[in-house]
Amino acid sequence: MKNIALFFLLFFSGLLLLEAQEENRTVYSEAAGRKILLGYGNRAGMEQEPFRKWFSGEYDAYRPDTALLRMMDCPLLEEMMITVVMGTWCPDSRREVPRFYKVADALNLPDDHIRVIYVDRDKKAPGIDTDSLLIQRVPTFIFTLDGLEMGRIVEVPHGSFEKEIRKICRKVAGEM
Repeated sequence: MKNIALFFLLFFSGLLLLEAQEENRTVYSEAAGRKILLGYGNRAGMEQEPFRKWFSGEYDAYRPDTALLRMMDCPLLEEMMITVVMGTWCPDSRREVPRFYKVADALNLPDDHIRVIYVDRDKKAPGIDTDSLLIQRVPTFIFTLDGLEMGRIVEVPHGSFEKEIRKICRKVAGEM
């Protein structure tokens, strides 16, 4: 009897673990008329087909402002979590998210501090409370420190990601 109970406990725990770990899930969207990513994910989702072409193209073409990057003095940036809410169906997301990753790489931001939430055209993702994030447009980049929002970039950065991130860093430094 103990062995049967243990089997079921391990079996259902394994199912829950598999479901919780599913990232970069590709689905066909009738509304978008194409495959999209939906749910939690990361950069690897955009580096797979059919998303790779636009991700790599924008990433490779973007040239960060190296002078601004050198002036970036923000030790707390590496402690921040950045949530990227985006739609792979959205032209702004397909343009801006690869550019953001190019800047994040130049700043050596840890990959595990960037969380991507892929949404549908209604800005929803199954099992994720996107309403609490107050998403109006995608992409939205939300910078948090110790669970508190320090700033966000909505849809298109004003000027560049380098300028916007620097502005968020200055705000955080002023609050500390």
